[in-house]
Amino acid sequence: MPNRKFCFSEKAAFEHGQRGTTSVKQSFSIKDIAKEAGVSAATVSRVINKNGRYSTETEQKVQKIIRNRQYVPNQIAKGLREQRTMNVGIVVPDITNEFFVKLVSEIDKNLFAHGYQSLLCNTDEDDEQERRRIQMMYNQNVCGLIFLSSGSTQEESGRDLPAIYIDRIPEHPKKNAFMLSSDNVQGGNLAAQELLDCGCKNILAMTSRRRVSAYTERLEGFEQVLSAQEPPKARLNVEYLDRLHYQEAYDAVTELVRQGRFDYDGVFAASDWLALGCYQALTDQGIRVPEQTKIIGYDDISITAFNSVPISTVHQQVDVLGEKAVEQLLAALDGKEDPEQTVTHVPVYLMPRASTRGRDAQV
Repeated sequence: MPNRKFCFSEKAAFEHGQRGTTSVKQSFSIKDIAKEAGVSAATVSRVINKNGRYSTETEQKVQKIIRNRQYVPNQIAKGLREQRTMNVGIVVPDITNEFFVKLVSEIDKNLFAHGYQSLLCNTDEDDEQERRRIQMMYNQNVCGLIFLSSGSTQEESGRDLPAIYIDRIPEHPKKNAFMLSSDNVQGGNLAAQELLDCGCKNILAMTSRRRVSAYTERLEGFEQVLSAQEPPKARLNVEYLDRLHYQEAYDAVTELVRQGRFDYDGVFAASDWLALGCYQALTDQGIRVPEQTKIIGYDDISITAFNSVPISTVHQQVDVLGEKAVEQLLAALDGKEDPEQTVTHVPVYLMPRASTRGRDAQV
């Protein structure tokens, strides 16, 4: 008998057949779903791929059967039909950051619902590592990319894949790039107004030294509100950090206090991890939050609500970002949408807590 390579299920079937002990049950198919739901296979396909016309009742019936039968679309067959792989690369700058973890989870959930699978790479905010990881994804024949990092290294490659940039917009995006972002200018506006409303007059802003659109826009929005005050109500100093990590903020604030240069009654941190590091440094140095210094962060990661003094923050709608990113990518893959080099903005909103409004603050 000639040599053959088996996948697990084929090998099991072959060995069982050779022994004459049993047969292997065929997998549940779209035709089986259609028969059970009393609709056509074409209708089931439209429900799975979320295109075409069908009633809400039909969708609910088909989705219930899919859940009960634990049906998973055949990605290889779908990829062959559509002449593409069903793999999408997701490029993440820091997988330890809860905001990115939540966003990746939402993207992956939406991709899976449309029959795609995710290939994830973490760049650790390192451009060289990003270049190498993206090349590895190209070698895996991904059909599209979703960048949570700046994506600047993709501009250097000769590849022309559809790409979605979330919250970190490159300065010179490719022609096939779609850009999606939280409204970070609005978020900076909200943070500034919160500190002004709480009476802050000498404010420290902590942000990234890297030119990342999300952080530059947050600071821009913050400065807009302060500069619009006539007469001026508050002074602003900016501390630029190499990395937006807890320890970086902790060390920077501790050093300012020890040098006698921390006389701020308000702090705006461009991420919640910076806000938490700042809070702990001030507490360790005997400066009380919010009585002496008020703090507001950005992202609304879960730990901010459970800090010993809950941290006020700006909430980003991660579920909306994830859903819209996948919608845009699928539209680009199907040729239904052309990028216009504009950014789709998703609104943000304020989560006021005790770090600005006192221990009796109500969200």
